[in-house]
Amino acid sequence: MKRIPVQIQLFMILFLVLVIPMSIISYYSSASMMSYSEQEIADSALLKLDSGIALNEFALNNVIVDVLQMVKENKFNTIKNITSYTELTSDYDTVNSAVNILNSMNEILSNDSTVYSIIFYLDNADYAISTNKGIVRLKYFESMDWLEAAMDKINGAGGVWFPRVLNKATVTEIEKGLKYSESINVISYVYRLNRLTTSTKGTIIVNVNETKVSSFLNSNKHNSDSTGFITDMDGNVISHKDKSLIHKNLSEVNYVKDILKNKADSGYFYVNTENERILYTFYKTPFNHWIYITTYSMDTLLEKSNVVRTNFMILTIVIIAIGTVITVLVSIGFSKPMKQLVNSMKKQAGFEDRVNKNELAYLTTAFEKIREQEDGLNQLLKEREKETKYLAFHNLLTGEIANSTEMEEIKKAFPYSHYIVALVSVDNIKSYLKEANPETRSYQRYLLFDKFENAFPEEYHVCCARYEAGTIAIIINMEYYDHIRVPRTLKNVLNQIKTIALEVRGYTVTIGVSGVHNSYGGIKECVYEAAEAVKQRLLAGRNSIIFWESEKRENKKFHYFYNSEKKILNFLNNGDFESLKSELRKIVNQIKEEKDISYDNILLIFNQLVGATIKFLVEHNINTSKIFRSNINIYSEIAGLDTVDEIEAYLTEIFKSIMDYTAPSGKNNETKYCEQIFKYLREHYKEDIILEDIAEKVGISYSYLRKLIKEETGKSLNDNVNILRIEEVKNLLLHSDLNISQIAKEVGYRNIQSVIRFFKKYEGISPSEFKNLKQEESI
Repeated sequence: MKRIPVQIQLFMILFLVLVIPMSIISYYSSASMMSYSEQEIADSALLKLDSGIALNEFALNNVIVDVLQMVKENKFNTIKNITSYTELTSDYDTVNSAVNILNSMNEILSNDSTVYSIIFYLDNADYAISTNKGIVRLKYFESMDWLEAAMDKINGAGGVWFPRVLNKATVTEIEKGLKYSESINVISYVYRLNRLTTSTKGTIIVNVNETKVSSFLNSNKHNSDSTGFITDMDGNVISHKDKSLIHKNLSEVNYVKDILKNKADSGYFYVNTENERILYTFYKTPFNHWIYITTYSMDTLLEKSNVVRTNFMILTIVIIAIGTVITVLVSIGFSKPMKQLVNSMKKQAGFEDRVNKNELAYLTTAFEKIREQEDGLNQLLKEREKETKYLAFHNLLTGEIANSTEMEEIKKAFPYSHYIVALVSVDNIKSYLKEANPETRSYQRYLLFDKFENAFPEEYHVCCARYEAGTIAIIINMEYYDHIRVPRTLKNVLNQIKTIALEVRGYTVTIGVSGVHNSYGGIKECVYEAAEAVKQRLLAGRNSIIFWESEKRENKKFHYFYNSEKKILNFLNNGDFESLKSELRKIVNQIKEEKDISYDNILLIFNQLVGATIKFLVEHNINTSKIFRSNINIYSEIAGLDTVDEIEAYLTEIFKSIMDYTAPSGKNNETKYCEQIFKYLREHYKEDIILEDIAEKVGISYSYLRKLIKEETGKSLNDNVNILRIEEVKNLLLHSDLNISQIAKEVGYRNIQSVIRFFKKYEGISPSEFKNLKQEESI
């Protein structure tokens, strides 16, 4: 592109800017128009279906009204007791009554074109009155077997609509046995006379021509490709344009199945087939629980819309062609001034375009060089400012401000004369440093810098700096110091900081707060005071906020508990562990009660006790490396603990290990302990075994238990447990019908993979190979 002249590039750009938007607009407009057309067609189809339903239900409701009107006239009462055709025709009055009933039915038939025929059947009578056959004996009438199924569907005082096939055979044809003449599909309204309307017991049947019902839904006025039909809630066809489908069950047809499952009372959806796109609309009416369905071919309905879309595409192409001509003219006019500028720059600067770049590439290269030089200078200045700022804060903490530049940074950050330093130290620092790598700690530190600084009120000027691993220094600068309000405010803010630090690092923190000093030089003293305050975590406990108290510092005295040391050594010599624990607890309680004891004094007490213990072991020719791990430094371990309670627990474990090792009849005790340990393993190897539980059960320390297992077997606890489990696996493989998954659960493994892995580790082969090998040996 850099070698293509600007004029051609401009033409390409302007052309693409024209073509792409026009193409997108054309596509979007076309798609929107088609979508809108489909929506309007669907809504129109639903309205048309609604009209057809209204017309159909109006016609069927007229049938119901006519039936009820005829019942209301009580014409049936005159023949209610005449069940015999002979009796009916033997008397003029009864014949006249039957004819009156027939005339009433014929009147309904003449007034309603949808009705094909009407039948009245008196209960237990041997005749029927019909508009198309007159008064006829039942044996010469069409079969009434279907009536029982229709009666079963009647619920309440009303009637029921029942689709069926009506045999059009005449009386003569039936008499001659021609029962399978031409038939017609009808929807019969079956109304059972009841006590609420008349004392006559009988049934009125109005046969509505199914073709008339279908015509309400299949008008060809607008779309000859549409098909409307009616089904019940089970998918049985009641009325259809295709007469071969009437009374068929379409519930397995995909679109009918979707409509039956649809919980909506009405709606529409589209289905794409291989040849066309079809619209399905439906209404579920409470009228006899019928479903009205219509189908439309979208190809026919969208014919006009497709013509409009085609015309729109042609118009778009014409606009693009005109725009192309305009683009050429614009690109020529726009590129001329740029060519003149480049030529002028080349002449003035004597620059030769050796790589034959175009005008834009030439100008871009020139401006890029200028921008790179500017960015380099800005970056250099920013890095210099950043280094100066952090170096200034670090030097401020150590009291070694190097030059006036650093002093300017400090003055800019801290405009006031009162200073306090808070050191935020992570509790359980060894665990934190082990868990978090340097990159994670660095990220957390800078995140906390921002959160800590934002936690303070606006009247405080606050900056954070790294003090040492796991510790952040917060320099707090204020205009005035109120010895009541400021400490209260600081405590509230520092409580928030504790919560923030826990959320970010996952560890609690102890915060040491210095006293207030009134100059830059006093910040070094602030750091010392805050560090001394943090050391008081040994007594105050973790997750504490400790304020520096100068008076306590001045009045500190030295303490040491010589008598307790002697007692502990005597208890150690006598093997009295409970008394030793009690005396150690007494030392810790006394330390907590002393208000003027220093951090260094506390460490000295415990270090002196450790030194006396080691001296005791040496004097009794006891090899300390057999009791303690060779790489352990007890003094460092004590110094790394946060509280005196943790030191007490640590020393208790140390003394327990010594006593376990130096107990009388040590070898016999070891044998006894080993027997108890391995007995426990044999009884519980199928369970999850925890070393601490075994140590408590046997009555020895955790470290001593590990030592005994290692010395006795040369293997770890897990190895011993797995060996027992694998032996049981071998036994079950050879002497049971369990599969490998069941065996894994039986011996205590959580999955098959563990069984296979440990089996290969201790036996050198897989379980299946072991089983096959043993089976071959037995053969």
